Amino acid sequence: MKKFTRRKVLKTLGAAAALPIAAPYLNLAHAQGATIPIGVALPLTGNAGAYGPDMGEAAKRTVKVINDAGGILGGRKLELFIEDSESSAAVAANLSQKFINVHKAQALVGYWGTPEGMSSRPIAIQNKAVLMVSSAANAITEGDTQGYVWRFQMKATDWGIVIGRAVQRLGYKTIGLMGLQNAFVLPIMKGVEEQMKAAGRNVVDSLIYNPEQPSYRAEVERIFGKKPEAVCCFGLLPDFVSIMKEVYRGGFDSKVIALSIMADAEGKFVQAVGPEVAEGIRHFQPMPDTSAPGYKRFLKLMGAPDDRVFLFPPNTHDQIAVVAMAMEKAKSPVAAEWSKQIIPVCNGPGQNVDDVVEALKLIRAGKPTNFSGAGSTCDFTPNGDQLGRGMGQWIIKGGKSVFVEYAKP
Repeated sequence: MKKFTRRKVLKTLGAAAALPIAAPYLNLAHAQGATIPIGVALPLTGNAGAYGPDMGEAAKRTVKVINDAGGILGGRKLELFIEDSESSAAVAANLSQKFINVHKAQALVGYWGTPEGMSSRPIAIQNKAVLMVSSAANAITEGDTQGYVWRFQMKATDWGIVIGRAVQRLGYKTIGLMGLQNAFVLPIMKGVEEQMKAAGRNVVDSLIYNPEQPSYRAEVERIFGKKPEAVCCFGLLPDFVSIMKEVYRGGFDSKVIALSIMADAEGKFVQAVGPEVAEGIRHFQPMPDTSAPGYKRFLKLMGAPDDRVFLFPPNTHDQIAVVAMAMEKAKSPVAAEWSKQIIPVCNGPGQNVDDVVEALKLIRAGKPTNFSGAGSTCDFTPNGDQLGRGMGQWIIKGGKSVFVEYAKP
């Protein structure tokens, strides 16, 4: 029998302390009965500041519903840590580190824009935390994400397909393209251009512009000066405000096609340029199927009127609902385990359900589920892209955005 001296015992304990033990099992946040932290990075300010407050409210109300019904994993409550990403890549990356290392969160949700999603992706993968985004850039889910990155949004390539087809249906035979230098915008431009050329239409010119330029006059004169029937402009609200002021000053009469995050942004665009400048602009954005039971349930949760169209808050609701269901299915709050249960609880086969509380009951009873959320049917490909999302089209008339149609790629 070996004899253990005090020195040997201390030496053994010291060696054990130096071993890299899986952090989730050491954190008090994962102890039985403790709350389960969820990091929520939202654009409360910055380019997308119009959307963050409602996304935050959706997160709070969804967690309250789950917690009031008993929480998950035998009564553990979800705890939100909501922070302002400032629509910034650097800020979002710092928040991701904070969520993981300070709050011990293994679920990171919100992440509105491409910069926020791209900067946080490697952090999530390296730390084996699940990142759920509303970002559209193709690159966010490309490569080996190890099952830790999930997109609750239509990816950029599909935006280009839907918009390109709509432009054709509108009868435009010549168009110009303008786009912000951005990993999200470039695939949209490419998709529209390919759709137009395949239909025998003419793209008279295409240019990429930089963010926060002091002036966009040269870019506007180059594209609009060639007098295409329509100009497709893809970017963000601040640059679009400057661009459309230049278009108006120049007296150009090409029709304008944009994204709702530019030409609407919860009414911020019309406030900035006035109804006359905005008149006739068509804008596109992925949106929920407003006739779906899951979306109608979400409107009641938010206390909103039946005709209200939320573009991004339903995604936040769905992200938290899926986190809760996957954890319950895995019987674990550890992302390396519950990330593998996202597709089983969402894609089916199983009982169709659009209420997260009912879904959790089914999962506890050992019954398979096919969850449909507020923002979409919540079906995913193995690499984390969401299937089945549609896109809305609006036109600005008299300072108001009027709905035109809903279409899918």
